[in-house]
Amino acid sequence: MSRHRTSDERATRAAKRLERRAGGPLEIAIVCGSGLAAGICERIDGSDLPYAKLDAPATAIAGHPGFARVGTWRNKRVVAFAGRIHLYSGHDAWDVTYLIRLAAAVGVKTVVLTNAAGGLNPGFAAGDAMLVADHLNLTGTSPIEARANDPFVDMVDAYAPHLRALAREHARDDVVHEGIYAGVRGPQYETPAESRALRALGADAVGMSTVLETIAARALGLDVLGLSLITNVVGSQNPVSHVDVLAASQAGSARIARIIEGTLTAL
Repeated sequence: MSRHRTSDERATRAAKRLERRAGGPLEIAIVCGSGLAAGICERIDGSDLPYAKLDAPATAIAGHPGFARVGTWRNKRVVAFAGRIHLYSGHDAWDVTYLIRLAAAVGVKTVVLTNAAGGLNPGFAAGDAMLVADHLNLTGTSPIEARANDPFVDMVDAYAPHLRALAREHARDDVVHEGIYAGVRGPQYETPAESRALRALGADAVGMSTVLETIAARALGLDVLGLSLITNVVGSQNPVSHVDVLAASQAGSARIARIIEGTLTAL
């Protein structure tokens, strides 16, 4: 089958299963970044569905367990996807954004995209949170290529200003930056030269996700809140590993969950 697809019968079928489990249409979808699922899912009163039951592509990377937590959080009917699908695992842009199409099919209007990111801005430190205000799609692909009717999607304010404002207002004592996220293909981490180039382009943080999901969400008319946990400082001579990133994500997951919780309360 061509990867230039404009509909997804899989998502339509899986949406019915997800809606039955939820007891009705869902309002909010959250995609959990590396190591962030536990801190988010523990706050949702509900039950889990493995990705296999949702016809979702498999996740095989540590920190992405591969299930959907369906339930309520702050009186909102929510699904949290505990496991992200990545280009670097051999999937194409269509598969990477399957969970977004699934969310739209169950009535979701707001998507929260969380990620673990490397900090490029010299004012950022490991453990900081960043609201994504804009992005650089450096993956070399798009999930909406060759759409049959309208191949163009406006990306001004791709990350909804009103959601960012709510997140800032309800962040409590958490320091929350705002900045530009550079999405790259990976899976290798950036060289010091690449880090300098990304900073020169205006990026404040870099990671291997989020941008394609945002494009897909905007094509479907969904509002997006992007939230990065800075897990390491990029461009230093200190080596970084996925184990390090996961440890930092798990340590900071409660902060990300608090920011999401405050935003949900205000919606």
